[in-house]
Amino acid sequence: MSSLQKGLDILRLLADPPFSYTLSEMASATGMGKSGLYKILSSLREKNFVVQENSSKKYHLGPIVLRMGNVYSRLIGIEDLAEPVLSHLCQVLGETVYISIWEGDRAYPACKKCRPGGIYDANDFIGKSVPINAGASAKLLAAYQDRDRIRKLLDELDLKPVTPYTVTSISEILEEYEVIRSQGYAVEDQSFSLGEWCLSVPIFDKNGEVHCALSVGAPREAVSDDLIPIWLQRLKDGADEIGMQMQLRR
Repeated sequence: MSSLQKGLDILRLLADPPFSYTLSEMASATGMGKSGLYKILSSLREKNFVVQENSSKKYHLGPIVLRMGNVYSRLIGIEDLAEPVLSHLCQVLGETVYISIWEGDRAYPACKKCRPGGIYDANDFIGKSVPINAGASAKLLAAYQDRDRIRKLLDELDLKPVTPYTVTSISEILEEYEVIRSQGYAVEDQSFSLGEWCLSVPIFDKNGEVHCALSVGAPREAVSDDLIPIWLQRLKDGADEIGMQMQLRR
């Protein structure tokens, strides 16, 4: 097996739960020797395809691979389809709006439209996975997947608090998923980033499945009770428009 093939096998492994592995775990999973595996990982780290955590020494996918996920989202056309809706919503709501996709048991922001100085304006979070127990879009996308698969995924993940408001109890997370499915939207109130508030709605495909979400993010102090229902309806209308365009294109 060539070094290229081995490198691709490593990347495939890191794309599967639990998404981060020690050198020994990777050697066991791939059947490669630790010495050869370490050399390949070093090359992947040098090019930012793989990152090693300082504390746990585990490896996970790096920013280049996540950026490639953004390219993939462009290829399936979601950015082109969503751009008019995102531009309109950004102007009307006056806040950052973005599309997230569900791919390989993970949620990724795929494209965004920011108001100058708004949240995520200076932070290029596109292509970076969001914890399914923290971000509004990630929670929503997880809530609409197969329940048994998500339960298994939660059991496999090392759920850690991103902020003091992040829920890590699996039973509580599953309860929130049920609420999300029932009400048709997800809210993030500082559970992913302190001082930030987000609202997310599903984009249904022609089969009634959800693999994309439309969200708005704003500073928490900018959100008021009277704004939330207005934003929610605007997002739902935008999600319906994007969903219709997706069905027409395919």
